[in-house]
Amino acid sequence: MSEIDDSAVQKVASLARLHLEPEEREAVRQDLVRVLDHVQSLASVDVEGVEPLNNPHELSNALREDTTSAPLATDDVLDLAPATHDAWIAVPKVLGEGS
Repeated sequence: MSEIDDSAVQKVASLARLHLEPEEREAVRQDLVRVLDHVQSLASVDVEGVEPLNNPHELSNALREDTTSAPLATDDVLDLAPATHDAWIAVPKVLGEGS
C-alpha cells in the first residue's frame, strides 16, 4: 500500500489548483492511495510480446492546402478578449513564485 501524508495531498492539490477543506483531505488522500496502488499493480502485468498501441482507432490526418487570408484587426481581437492590458490580452499568471 502506498503511503501518502497530508503534505503530499496539499502539494498535489496546489499543483492542481484545488482548494481542499481540511475535512476533504482524508478522502482525497485515500483516493490517491487507491490510484497509486492500482498503477503499481499494473507493473506486474506481463506485456511480453504485446505491441505498443499509439491509438485505439484507425485515424488519419485530414490534410488540406495552406491558404493565406487577411489577419484579424488588433482592435477586433482585443474587443473579444475578456481582459486586456494596453495592446495585449491579459491572462492569469501560471508560472513563477506563488503558483
